[in-house]
Amino acid sequence: MGILDDLREEVSQKQVQLQDEERLNAHYKNNYETVIRPKMQQLFLYLKELVEYLNVIETPEKIIDYSTRYPQLDDLYQQNFRLSSDKHGGYANFDTLTDIYLRYVYLGRKKIHFRYEIEHKVDADKEKDFLFNHNIPFEIERKPKSNTTNVVFRITKKIPVVFKFSVDHKNSHIILKMKNHENFEFRTQIIDPNKINEPYLDELARYILKKDDDFFRMDIDDISKEMIRINMDIEKQKQDDTLKDAIILKEQHEQEEKEKAKLSHKLKTFFSKKL
Repeated sequence: MGILDDLREEVSQKQVQLQDEERLNAHYKNNYETVIRPKMQQLFLYLKELVEYLNVIETPEKIIDYSTRYPQLDDLYQQNFRLSSDKHGGYANFDTLTDIYLRYVYLGRKKIHFRYEIEHKVDADKEKDFLFNHNIPFEIERKPKSNTTNVVFRITKKIPVVFKFSVDHKNSHIILKMKNHENFEFRTQIIDPNKINEPYLDELARYILKKDDDFFRMDIDDISKEMIRINMDIEKQKQDDTLKDAIILKEQHEQEEKEKAKLSHKLKTFFSKKL
């Protein structure tokens, strides 16, 4: 098999791969436009109206015992709701909506700060990492005329909360990621777009406002789980096929190099005998 034959075969495989990708992208695009986008828009409009009402009424929900980690937080109040469709707090094109951000904060009212000490530097560094990861405002204070190495943390009672809804094109789902809504937790929910309706949105609003916890019982169904598994299997098979093709091409190339080396050796032997 010659070089041109190899290149011809490689180009043919590449064209097939590109055609498959185009068909897959067309499928993702159609599914987004017909199924996912309308639900993302419905979700956005519902949250927009909810945020507008909450900010007009200005009666913050009281949060009791938010965190077992910091009992010094005391009672907090949920307020300053904001909605956006990009990570910078602005609005993306409504017709190409792929992300929704709902943000608000839990604020302390009486004493807006509290202090505590940590003895060892290793533990203090871990504490800093935790506070940074959860975007909690804090300062490090040094005790004047103190011989101890204790680190004093001054924490602001201001906990930012984020609900992020993102489109998962490959699996035809919407992914909800929550940060700090409950006890500094990171939580994720996979949402079937077809399940976004008035009852779902009402459950979501009740969960956001700490009315109840039923929202997380609305889990993904078995069919949706199976779709995710199938898509993951397809992606893995494509990767395996690509790897196999690369191995075959490498072996073919090595075989050709061996044949060329043999031919070169024969030619050298032939001409050396002539001389």
